[in-house]
Amino acid sequence: MKKSLFSEILEWAGILAVAFVVALFINNVIITNSYIPTPSMESNLPVGSRLFGFRLNYLFSKPQRGDVVIFDYGFECKNCHKMYQKNEEAKCPHCDTESKGCKKVHFIKRVVGLPGEHIEIKADYTAEQELFRTTKFSDENIKATCGHVYIDGEKFEEDYLNEPMIVNNFFRSIDVVVPDDCYFLLGDNRNNSEDARFWPNQFISIKDIEAKAYIIYWPLNRIGLIK
Repeated sequence: MKKSLFSEILEWAGILAVAFVVALFINNVIITNSYIPTPSMESNLPVGSRLFGFRLNYLFSKPQRGDVVIFDYGFECKNCHKMYQKNEEAKCPHCDTESKGCKKVHFIKRVVGLPGEHIEIKADYTAEQELFRTTKFSDENIKATCGHVYIDGEKFEEDYLNEPMIVNNFFRSIDVVVPDDCYFLLGDNRNNSEDARFWPNQFISIKDIEAKAYIIYWPLNRIGLIK
């Protein structure tokens, strides 16, 4: 017996509804679909990249040094449209608007400091300016003060950086101890990244880390695992 048109429509509507619920569950519970709008993680995550993160990665384990993580940073104010980090007052520090109803802002950075560790960023050498891609001067011979991250007094070598890290009055030196259940996060494009060196609260709580970034899926010529 042939199905009526109405029965066909109901059947397809049910299939689409189930597919929608499954997709919603996967996107909100299992994976996160993220977009890279800024150059703060270049050259590993170029602007315009789209990637998948795994939300369940830290259900039974904790973030490790070197993980690229997606986390809840704060809000974009519905009144003044400026971004700001979450704070105890639950208000925009620029215009005093309540955070409720403001658009959530997520960042993606790399885990550098783990709970309890002593993290330092300090200048320890100078380099010719021609080495730098992001900072431009008319005088090619000018020298820049550069440095490294130190963890519990030991220099931390970061092979994912594509240029020396500037340390000066703007790119701040750091000397902190990471609190329990918190992490110290930095961008890979160290000389063009708004990260823990500039945030009002330098540490990100484990509860605000939503996923570990795993794979770039777009554009097609960038498909690959995130290192």
